[in-house]
Amino acid sequence: MMKFMIIAFLAVLAIAKANDAKFCAGCVTDVSDERGLERAKNAVLRSLNKLDAGDGPHYKLVKINSASSQVVRGHLFRINADLVDDENNTVTCDISIVEFTDVNITFNCPGKQEVSRTHSY
Repeated sequence: MMKFMIIAFLAVLAIAKANDAKFCAGCVTDVSDERGLERAKNAVLRSLNKLDAGDGPHYKLVKINSASSQVVRGHLFRINADLVDDENNTVTCDISIVEFTDVNITFNCPGKQEVSRTHSY
């Protein structure tokens, strides 16, 4: 019986170690696969549509340059993207989106004041 317990324990450790390589709760994960980039893009587009219908800011997404994802108290995306502003200028901005009960989005664009908004989907 003791041998079985030791073997079962080692098997659980091996499986846990294999899963650590795939997922790390709380760790920042670069988003580079199509599915992850699509999730990041959709998060930006949903927020931009919601903000555009209200007080803004009024941006249009051109492309996502890079993105990372992290499970925090909700889901955090950090995105670097090219956006077109309301003066039709293309700007490269760092965007932070925290999805929890509400969505908090922050735009940090060069030459512009940082803008943070909270909305619901």
